[in-house]
Amino acid sequence: MAKITIDNITSGYASTTQLNANFDAIESELNNNVLYRNNPAGEPNTMQNDLDMNTNDISNVGDLSMTGNFTVGGVDYLSSMTTVYNNFLSVAQNVTVSASSPSGGNDGDIWFKLI
Repeated sequence: MAKITIDNITSGYASTTQLNANFDAIESELNNNVLYRNNPAGEPNTMQNDLDMNTNDISNVGDLSMTGNFTVGGVDYLSSMTTVYNNFLSVAQNVTVSASSPSGGNDGDIWFKLI
């Protein structure tokens, strides 16, 4: 299916009208349906559909900002990293650093003695 469809100009009185209509159709497509590399300030430049990279790489990304899940190969890394972080917090909250043996404590607590 064609991305831009313009009418053929045959000849006759309506030629300039048809030519202008064709230019208007091209202008409309470029203004409303193209993602620009160097977008004019204040103009929208957002994706409306998924972008299929067809197994090609995206190179030289500076910052990457996103919302939603971060899934690679079916693995939800945001969920996985949250689990790792929560496990770290669980261990870190049970670490005591002191000059002498801490009083009390619970099974599974870890303490370090400063020498």
